[in-house]
Amino acid sequence: MKRALFFVLLLLQGHILKSQNLVLNPGFEAWSKNIKPYGWTHIENCLKDSLNVNSGNYSCKHTGGTTSTSDLGQTISVSPGKEYTISLFYRTVIISTGNGARVWSYWKDAAGNSISDPASDEILRPSKYLKNSSWELFAITAKAPENAASFYLEVRTYPNSITFWDDIVFEETVATMTDEKRLPGVRIFPNPATNQLTIRDLLNLQHIDIICLAGMIVWSGEFKGETEVTISIADLPDGIYLVRIRTSAGLFTRKIIKKAC
Repeated sequence: MKRALFFVLLLLQGHILKSQNLVLNPGFEAWSKNIKPYGWTHIENCLKDSLNVNSGNYSCKHTGGTTSTSDLGQTISVSPGKEYTISLFYRTVIISTGNGARVWSYWKDAAGNSISDPASDEILRPSKYLKNSSWELFAITAKAPENAASFYLEVRTYPNSITFWDDIVFEETVATMTDEKRLPGVRIFPNPATNQLTIRDLLNLQHIDIICLAGMIVWSGEFKGETEVTISIADLPDGIYLVRIRTSAGLFTRKIIKKAC
């Protein structure tokens, strides 16, 4: 099953949490031609590939030129002030002195002009290149500026490099849980996490579930009033999870990202 889902619907003991991936064709499963993935409006040197996939049947084999950069992008409508998560899987093949790949994205206003946003510019256009010979998760979270109307999602492959892209997610998670309470002051860190997850400032902790986006509980534990716990998540596959915490004050659900070092 694709990690990146068009619609995710989790039934959490009568509580419904909806998380909608806003990317068109996030797993590169639909193609109008072998060089044109459906839904992507800016396409440079993207080839349909069935040999190197993170999940599903296909990925985008994205090739940089000898001296030029190849871009792949699409524009997504957003709501001002909302927080969004971008996650994707990639693997790179470096030729000679190639730099690999990067995410290179922008918020845009209603007129389609790029917005300079100091709070998220370095996150959306990071200086660090993506390089990994095996599939790797990249994930960031950023808040849309108050004048944002859309988001231009772009990934780049640099000269002398090949990147395989798959399972790209851009989403805002909205919880509609009528009897689920948000517990003030509870801290979950680090996020993204690699080997361990710490949950602090709890009141009379009773139970914790970690749930994958397919709706399955992948970790569960009973507690007796602890105020702080540390959970090993080293064995969980890289991806996005929900942490559901039950205390005497009610339920609390938070999204986390598990990624390799």
